[in-house]
Amino acid sequence: NKSQAARLLGLSRATLRYRIEKHGIDA
Repeated sequence: NKSQAARLLGLSRATLRYRIEKHGIDA
């Protein structure tokens, strides 16, 4: 399912950004 994969990708991307901001890493 393409839409499910896209949603998972968006979720992981949001989690990555959250972790980066939480740890104060400027990427």
